[in-house]
Amino acid sequence: MMARMSTSQAQGASGNSKSAFFTMEDAKASFNLFCCVCGIGSLAMPSNYARAGPLYASIALGFMIFANTYATLKLSKVMLVAPSSVKTYGDLGEWALGKWGRFFTVVSQMGVCLLVPIAFLVLGSTLLDVLFPDSFSQVFWIIFMAVMVVPVCLIPTLKESAGMAFAGCMGTVIADIIAVSVLQYNMRGHPSIPSPDVSLHQVLTCFGNLALAYGAAIVVPDLQREHSQPQRMPRVVVVTILVISVFFIAVALAGYTAGGCQLSGNILYSIVSTSNPLGLAPLGFSADRGAVVM
Repeated sequence: MMARMSTSQAQGASGNSKSAFFTMEDAKASFNLFCCVCGIGSLAMPSNYARAGPLYASIALGFMIFANTYATLKLSKVMLVAPSSVKTYGDLGEWALGKWGRFFTVVSQMGVCLLVPIAFLVLGSTLLDVLFPDSFSQVFWIIFMAVMVVPVCLIPTLKESAGMAFAGCMGTVIADIIAVSVLQYNMRGHPSIPSPDVSLHQVLTCFGNLALAYGAAIVVPDLQREHSQPQRMPRVVVVTILVISVFFIAVALAGYTAGGCQLSGNILYSIVSTSNPLGLAPLGFSADRGAVVM
């Protein structure tokens, strides 16, 4: 009798998890994906509108939302039918296209792993120079940051590095919110925002910034392999990418409506001058130093 009851309870729990739109495990996978994708690319969202204007920037953002959601969804579905030996992004490339498939996927993955940290180190060194002006050169800060993150790079799995991914993600989200708030507050009452003089180069740069902002494909195989019900991952992927995209749109519009085409390539550079951190911001206002430091 007890065995029957426990079996029926297990079946009921399994049925509930299958019928639920989003389970706790889905939420954990979604949170991991959100933390991996939502990074420094969001800081450049307002500058996309400042460069390309509302029309072209919206078209570019809409295209990138569709392309990344569709590609990540298909990647997740392919992982469902792949054999159990396929565990990494490189394994998937080899299973689909042979040795050349592995070569191209690994090379693209190495490119991301090389170029994204460079962007992090350059941005971080500039920000540290703003926080501690006249302390060290930017080259020193880059080397210092690179040495400090070596232990983090040696963490082997996503689960073990979840806390650090959360810290990095929340740091960026908080920076976005504070920077947009500082812009909106200090630019209140301004006349109509100036429109950009759009060129092909500016539109292409907009696409480049958006490509940096999205990058979910690399982590999807690992997250899907760790999920106890991998068939639920396509839904998790779509919902998460759409939530991230809504956040990107909100940051882009909030920043652009405050400064128009006057915004810098990074929203943080619009609230403080990197050459004179204690002076006026590039847009002509003096931001609260506490807000800038935060």
